[in-house]
Amino acid sequence: MHTLTSEESQALSAVRTFDELADVALSSLARMKCEHAEIVQICGPMSTGGCGDFQRNMARFNAAIEVALRHGVAVFNQVLFQKEVIRICNWKVGSPYPMELLETFYGRIFLSGFLTKGLFLPDWDTSFGSRWERKLLASLGLATDDYPAAWMDEVD
Repeated sequence: MHTLTSEESQALSAVRTFDELADVALSSLARMKCEHAEIVQICGPMSTGGCGDFQRNMARFNAAIEVALRHGVAVFNQVLFQKEVIRICNWKVGSPYPMELLETFYGRIFLSGFLTKGLFLPDWDTSFGSRWERKLLASLGLATDDYPAAWMDEVD
């Protein structure tokens, strides 16, 4: 299971920019890479699209991560960074999308070489961020697969 060290947790609480947030994420991913040949990121609606509600999207997202972990998948859990994402960008639905979040935080994660695949939740295409992620992953030659339907039965 992907967790943060006490040093990473402490650093996380002090970050002020998406670059600093990415630094903590990359530290965590580097540790994961020492233990796992393949690391997957679950991709899907969080703030836009999906269930149409941030809280319901996050509950579904967390459940999907837990199911993937039960199936033996090494998952980089970006939900661990969500509180700081919200704090840094203070974004509200209906406002222009915070592209710095995608380009700086997720961009650096995807460009790092630590991830091997993106697993996309159903309705991923209703999310601006998920569409951006899928396009970037494909352009980098990283696998993009749909989250297994059988696993979704365990999520819902």
